[in-house]
Amino acid sequence: MNPPPLAADPAADTPATPATPHEEQRVAWAELFFDLIWVFAITQITATLAGSHTTGEAARTVLLFLPLWWGWVGTTLVANLAGSRVDRATGRLVLFGAAGCGLLMSVAIGQAYGDHAVLFAVAYAVLRLVLWAVRSGLAGQRRPCLEPFAVALFVSAPLYLAGAVLGGTWQTALWVAAAVIELSSPRLLRGRLSGMRYETAHLPERFGLVLIIALGETVVATGNQAAAGRLGTPELAAMLLAFLLIVLLWWTYFHFGAPAVRHSLEHTPAQSRIVTDVFSYAHLGYVVAIVLVAVGLKKLLAHPLDLPHSLPEVLLAPGVALYLWGFCYARWRMFGAATVQRVAAAVACCAVAAAAIQLPIMATAALLVAVLLALNGFEAWIVHTRRPLPLLRVPLRREEA
Repeated sequence: MNPPPLAADPAADTPATPATPHEEQRVAWAELFFDLIWVFAITQITATLAGSHTTGEAARTVLLFLPLWWGWVGTTLVANLAGSRVDRATGRLVLFGAAGCGLLMSVAIGQAYGDHAVLFAVAYAVLRLVLWAVRSGLAGQRRPCLEPFAVALFVSAPLYLAGAVLGGTWQTALWVAAAVIELSSPRLLRGRLSGMRYETAHLPERFGLVLIIALGETVVATGNQAAAGRLGTPELAAMLLAFLLIVLLWWTYFHFGAPAVRHSLEHTPAQSRIVTDVFSYAHLGYVVAIVLVAVGLKKLLAHPLDLPHSLPEVLLAPGVALYLWGFCYARWRMFGAATVQRVAAAVACCAVAAAAIQLPIMATAALLVAVLLALNGFEAWIVHTRRPLPLLRVPLRREEA
């Protein structure tokens, strides 16, 4: 199998291994139903973030997304390890139970630091209990195993529960601690995950779908704001810019990024590194970035010609910058090198973010569209002319290769 043009290069540090022919695992209908809950969750996070007035409020809102994210990732990994069993009656019931917990968490988001804190924490603890029980059953274990599923249930979930009961500053501190533990446990316990083998068609499709969910929120945010206000010439121009930006974000991931991820998962013996660093971490960055973009586009349609005067109005450029930095990180973890063009585009978006407070929001959007057009145009030219990729190589450590 030849690697996709922007997926790998002959000097990549990760050796290729021939794939074993097998029947690909497809996404089950019950998994798509499960995703509907996370559509609502992302909408709730976006709406809450759009109402933030300070950096602290915005950070606490993003903090709420982390347990939702790990709940989605955990459910997806369990479904992948279960294989065809996920589409049987018991597998569907597990997915519906996880979806119910996600729904309760999503409903609680608006008052998660108030009256609904306990509801949010209890729903998350139950979700983690379900996932740990299923994971233990799949592994044939009768007692907790030292891996992220167990850490989330026996360490992070109690911290969420304690924070919800205590409230106030204690709640924020304990929830931050729980989030840090969950973020770090896949990396710290990667040795416990190294023996797992994942189905290589299912995971790229699932994580591609979660990107579609997030991009769908940008469409909803843009469309709702446009439908609720006047549609004069500035608003129509802003709507065109917003649509172009959404399309370019899609193109940046699905035209080159998605094939690279699948190629890497299929051809590296270190699947746990790809699952942890690329799927769990990099895709978390993608989704958070797209949520920031959705908030920014909502403000773009509301005040296209105004200078930004609130935090949500300056989130557009940082969101696009974070999205592009995510690709640089992911490609380094897959192949030991980031491409020069994506690093340059990410730096350019950081420059736009620094200048955004002095620019009308529409000007910021236009600059971001120009950067993404240049990036994707350059990559298309690279592929068409079959030129070698310009790389910034940072070799992986020997034990990770």
